[in-house]
Amino acid sequence: MTEPPQPSSTPREGSGLGLAPPPLLVIRPLVPDPTVPAAYRLDLLGAALTTGEALLVMIAVASLVGVIRNDNTEVRVLGMLSLGATGISLFAAGIAAVVVAITSATGGSPRRRYLTWAICGGVVFAAPTLLGVFLTLLEVGIAWRGALLSIPTTLFALWTFRRMQRNRKPSWRLVVVAFAWGLFVAAYFAQMVEGILHVVITAELLPGTATILSHAAAAAVPEEVGKGAGVLVIVLLAWRHVDGMLGGIVVGACVGVGFQFAESMSYMTGDLGTVLYQHWYRQVTGLLVSHATYTGIIGAGIGLAMHVNDWRRRAVCAGSGFVVAIAAHLIWDVFAIGRLYWESDDSLLQLFVVQPLNLIVLKGPAFAILLLLIIIALRQETRALHQHLQEEARDPRGAISPAEVPVLVNPPLRFRMRLQALLRRDRPAYTRMKRLHSAQLDLAFARWGRDRGDPHLPEAQESLRQRIHELKAEFL
Repeated sequence: MTEPPQPSSTPREGSGLGLAPPPLLVIRPLVPDPTVPAAYRLDLLGAALTTGEALLVMIAVASLVGVIRNDNTEVRVLGMLSLGATGISLFAAGIAAVVVAITSATGGSPRRRYLTWAICGGVVFAAPTLLGVFLTLLEVGIAWRGALLSIPTTLFALWTFRRMQRNRKPSWRLVVVAFAWGLFVAAYFAQMVEGILHVVITAELLPGTATILSHAAAAAVPEEVGKGAGVLVIVLLAWRHVDGMLGGIVVGACVGVGFQFAESMSYMTGDLGTVLYQHWYRQVTGLLVSHATYTGIIGAGIGLAMHVNDWRRRAVCAGSGFVVAIAAHLIWDVFAIGRLYWESDDSLLQLFVVQPLNLIVLKGPAFAILLLLIIIALRQETRALHQHLQEEARDPRGAISPAEVPVLVNPPLRFRMRLQALLRRDRPAYTRMKRLHSAQLDLAFARWGRDRGDPHLPEAQESLRQRIHELKAEFL
C-alpha cells in the first residue's frame, strides 16, 4: 500500500488558515472490508435486543394485571390491545430465533449475521411500536393546540442539547431517533406500566404518606426505566457516533425532550386557558430541568460505561446514572403529589414567581448535577482531542499540521474563521473550511476511539486522511 506523503507543518502563506500544502500524490480511499467482525458488533446488537425484550415483558405483565384487576373499560381495552401486541411479538420472536439459528449454523459473513439479527429484531418489535405510535399520535391529535404551541420550544430544546457537543455534533438523524424513542416508546411504556401501578396502589392502600410515596415511585421508576432503556439501546446501536459521556448526555436529553412532549400533550386536552398554563409550566419554565435533565444524567452514566473495560465498573457507571435520576425524579413527585410546594392565591404571582421558584428549589439541584457533568465531559473530550491531534501532527502520515492543532481544539476560534469567510462573502471557502475541520476532528475522534478499545478500522482513518488532503488541495 502506498504511504501518503508527510504534509509540511509550515502554514501556507497568504491563506490565513494555517493549512499545510496538499500532498503531491492522490491516494485512492480505502473501502472497509464488510467481512471484518469489528464492523458489526453482534454483542452490542444482542444487548440492545435483550433490553427491548425486557421492556416487552414488563408491558405484558402490566397489561395482564390491568385486564384482571381493573374495572375501567378503557384500561381493560388498552390492556387487551397491549397483550395482543406483545403476543404477536412473542410469536415473531420464536420465528426470529429459528431464522437466526439457521443463519448462524450455515455460516456467512459477519455483515450477513448482523443484518439478520437486526431485521428479525425489527420484525419482533414492530407490533408494540406501531401501537405506541398510534396511541401517542391520537393523544397529539386531541391536544393539537398544545402540540402546535410546543413544537417551537421542543425544537429549541433539541437544538440546545445538540449544540452542547461543540467539537463533533451528532447527526440530526440520531437526535430524531432519540426524540422518537421518548415520544413513542418511553411514553407508551410509562402509560402501561405506570398507569397499572397507580390503579393497584389506589385499590390497595389507604390515603396517607405510604400512598404518596408509592404513587411517586410508580411514576419515577417506570418513566426513568423506559427512557433510560432507550438511551442504552441507542448508544449500543450507534456506538460509533456517541462520543463518551458527553454523547450519552446529548442522547439522554433528547430522549427526555421527546418524553416531555408526550407528557405535555396528556395535560393539554382542556380549554385554551389550561393549554396555555400547561404550556408555560411544562414547555417553557420546566422544559430543560425536567425529563431532559433526568435522562441526561442517565445518559452520562451509560456514555461513560461504554468506554470502560471492566464490567463491574460499567455496571457502577450506568447504575449510578439511573439511581441519581430516579432519586431526583422521586423527590419532585413526592412534593408534587403531596402538594408540599409553595402556592399563592395571586394567579400572576403563582405563574411567574412561585412556580419557577418551586422548580428552582426542587429540580435545580438535578439540573446543577447535569451542568457539572457537561463541564466535566467537555473538559475530558477537549483534553483527549488535544492529545490525539498532537499525535496526528507528529505522525509521518499525518493529515494535521502542528499549526492547526490550536484551532481545532478551540470551537470559538473555528467559528470565527468560518464567520470571516462569510463576511468576505466567500461561501465556498466557508463550506470547505467547515468540511475540513469536521474531517480533522473525525480523525481525532477515530484515534481516541481506538485507544478506548473501540474497534475502529485502520482503513477508516486512512480514508479520513485522504479526505483531509483533498479538502486542503481545494484551498489552492
